[in-house]
Amino acid sequence: MSAPGKIFRVRFESFDDFLVEYGDHLRDRRLILPRTPELEPDAPVRIKLHLPDQEVLYLKGQVAPESEQPVARRETDLLVQLEAFSEGTRQKLEACLASALSKSHPEPAPAHDRPLSVLLVDDSVSVRIELGDALRDRGVRVRVAENGLVAVSAALKRVPDVILSDVEMPVMDGWTLLRMVRSRERLRHTPFVFFTRLSDDLSRLQGYRMGVDDYLAKDTSPDEVLARVTAVVGRHERHPSRDTTTEGLRGDLRHVRLGSLLSFLEGEKRTGALVVDDEKERVAIRLVEGAVYDVDNLGPFTHVRDRIFDLLDWTHGDFEFLASDESFASNTKTTPVTYLLLEHARRADEGRGGAGES
Repeated sequence: MSAPGKIFRVRFESFDDFLVEYGDHLRDRRLILPRTPELEPDAPVRIKLHLPDQEVLYLKGQVAPESEQPVARRETDLLVQLEAFSEGTRQKLEACLASALSKSHPEPAPAHDRPLSVLLVDDSVSVRIELGDALRDRGVRVRVAENGLVAVSAALKRVPDVILSDVEMPVMDGWTLLRMVRSRERLRHTPFVFFTRLSDDLSRLQGYRMGVDDYLAKDTSPDEVLARVTAVVGRHERHPSRDTTTEGLRGDLRHVRLGSLLSFLEGEKRTGALVVDDEKERVAIRLVEGAVYDVDNLGPFTHVRDRIFDLLDWTHGDFEFLASDESFASNTKTTPVTYLLLEHARRADEGRGGAGES
């Protein structure tokens, strides 16, 4: 930044720099300028603002009173309150924000800090205070954000070990935040956990498809929250090269039933291997355009169908779908998932009927 006369030139070198400043100040019509002798409280200022999409804005404002100057800022920085934006200025800012949120710009991923660093994102003040304080009492470094936009800014400034986010929030919800995190090179490998009341399989599958690592219910105790986010971070450290982009599909059977997962893969006509691991057994269900082709590790069963029925009763275990571009002959023998699910339900009903008669 430089100050020829009383006009300040402010230039954002990258979309990430713009996102940080927008989340911190611009969205509230505020801006940080360097402190100079002629800039006293209430002094008028003019600003030529260069946006990263090459647009230029001409803004006016005045230096905020000393009581409003941010304590955490450097002594050389000064907070300026801008005048109301014109319609043209507002549209240019919104267009630049949309561009910043939709683009990925390569940056090196920083090493994780210790102790554990959590970015807690929730529009509820009580959640931010109560859960945040509970985690701090357990030795966790916690930063908080009231919505996804503020969270993106905070994460870009200092990448957390894990993001723990609500889903339904104003300004930017958890779904959009997850997309932003997974689309930015600097954040794409950051573990992400939803802290939510979502309970239906389709919503949770959507999250897993977008790259969420785990789900926690809103009534989860602080001790379990800490244990689960620590486990998620540990998995990322053990498998640093594992893909966390929107192409991945992995999660926990406690949150999504295997039947729902197979139905989704059938609807998407996916080809590849669905690997399920409950720590005792590791099984791979092989699919061709969404239909079951084979099962690696039949266990005590002699037929693929019976092994699938056994797996459909599993209530926990990790799953991961590994896509494949392997080609198959047109006469490859497969079994539709829909048939397997209906047959499994029929057998379960017969079993319940038999139990009732005895």
